[in-house]
Amino acid sequence: MKNGIWAVLIVFLAVLLLASASFYTVNQSQNALLMQFGQQIGVQKAPGLYLKWPVLQNVEYVDKRLQNYSPQPESFLTQDKKPLLLSYFAEWQVVNPGIYYARLHDQANAQTQIGDALRAALRSQIATMSMAMLIAARQQEISSPVMQAAGRHLSTFGIRLVDLRILQVGLPPELLQTTYKRMEAEQTQQANTYHSQGKADAEQIRASAEKEKTSILADAYRQQEQIKGQGDAEAASIYGDAYGKDPKFFAFYRSLEAYRHALSDKTVLVLNPDSPFFKYFRHSLNEAGK
Repeated sequence: MKNGIWAVLIVFLAVLLLASASFYTVNQSQNALLMQFGQQIGVQKAPGLYLKWPVLQNVEYVDKRLQNYSPQPESFLTQDKKPLLLSYFAEWQVVNPGIYYARLHDQANAQTQIGDALRAALRSQIATMSMAMLIAARQQEISSPVMQAAGRHLSTFGIRLVDLRILQVGLPPELLQTTYKRMEAEQTQQANTYHSQGKADAEQIRASAEKEKTSILADAYRQQEQIKGQGDAEAASIYGDAYGKDPKFFAFYRSLEAYRHALSDKTVLVLNPDSPFFKYFRHSLNEAGK
């Protein structure tokens, strides 16, 4: 009786194992390759539960989601033979799992092929552009031809290149210091040129201003002399008219002007009392004595 029970259990387990080995599932992120003796005999792309022959057949899964390729920055030569350090990022997807598995088998080999294809396409494209063109270029001007060239090669492996982004364009570290020094020298030379030009312009402006100043002062002096001459002529005319009207009063007024200018607080005059200079003083004193 016990042997019968064990026999039933063994048969049940064998049937259970056989049944479990006869089914396989495919989820939304996978493609399933049905293999028989190492050969592909079918592909399941839709998610679900499927049957297979146990032992005779096995299933290989291929990821169908978007995957990325992001290497370390790599060096390329431009058209003008200048080394360039380029950082980029690519997205790819398996679109033909049968070809992909037959030729590459796994993701590591796929990454190697993608890297080789992108490097070759980038090297070819960058070799047609100068450094200045690369710096001024838009994203698609570089990525579009590279994607076309690399995409054609990768399609033979069942891979579709979805996107390529250029992250950074720069110089290798060993050339940065040299470039900085050259740029510094160029900027210093340009600054010296501007300084010299500014100094020359300043001298020219100062010379022009000095010339204009001299001209203005000369013109002002000329006008001053003209006005002074006119004033002297007018004063002489007034003096003449005054003298003609009353010569004695004119002589008296002129003597007072002379006294005012000559006899200040610090003036010392040594003159004979009979000097004509004291004419009106003597006249005043004589009148006072009377």
